[in-house]
Amino acid sequence: MDAPGRADWFVGDLGDPWVAAIGSSLPESVERVHCAGPLREELLAGHRVPGRLAVHRGLLTPRDAECLARYRAGGSPAPRVVLCVGPHIRHAELERWAVQGLFDDVVPEATARDTLARRLAADEGGVPRPLGTRPRVCVVSTNFEMRETLAEACETAGFPALPARDWSEAPPQGPALWDVPVLEPGWPMELARRSRVGPVVALIGFPDRALVAEARERGASACLELPCDLADLVGVLDRLASPRAEAPHAFPPVPASVGRRRPSRVAAGEGDA
Repeated sequence: MDAPGRADWFVGDLGDPWVAAIGSSLPESVERVHCAGPLREELLAGHRVPGRLAVHRGLLTPRDAECLARYRAGGSPAPRVVLCVGPHIRHAELERWAVQGLFDDVVPEATARDTLARRLAADEGGVPRPLGTRPRVCVVSTNFEMRETLAEACETAGFPALPARDWSEAPPQGPALWDVPVLEPGWPMELARRSRVGPVVALIGFPDRALVAEARERGASACLELPCDLADLVGVLDRLASPRAEAPHAFPPVPASVGRRRPSRVAAGEGDA
């Protein structure tokens, strides 16, 4: 950690149920800080500043860039920053911020609940992997190359893998990865049926809030963007293999409210083939 004794922070609009749900997915030690508008200078300056920072942004503004630049300059080495970004962020803006060295990693908001904790802890080697025997994972995809690649990734991570073209070739229970065919209207019912007999990690191309909320509602234990970061995939499988793994529960429907912790501090300002 960059500054011993300093808590890690998650900064974002905690009045947005989706953002609040992402914050609630992080360890209890992470301080949730409400900031609905642009980052304020005093937020990341002075006596109480975060050791590491995860920040949700719907837009990347010059004011935010200036604030993060000063925060990064205040530590040696620079404190770790992970951006969690909404769908309206332009790639050119991200490139500009990357060139300026304003962040270390970036995750999309749609799937951040299943990836942000690991990304934030990456400078310390990530979350420790659990010990013990790992279950066999069924990898379901109509794309031969995709399912073979995912199966190989599972095997490398210590999870025996069984590739399957569809659910008819899959075992009747146990954990599964599914390359979700979101253009087929029946996928929600298929997911609901399969999630009753074992945890399903939904792999979704171009995920957004609505798709992920639907997958969660239908029983998905986790959702990842496809193609996915293999380290994120391993982290999710480790979590599901843990005896303390939580039962799947939904993201808030868009735009329903969600129960959340009271923020520890508030920053004013609004804005096969």
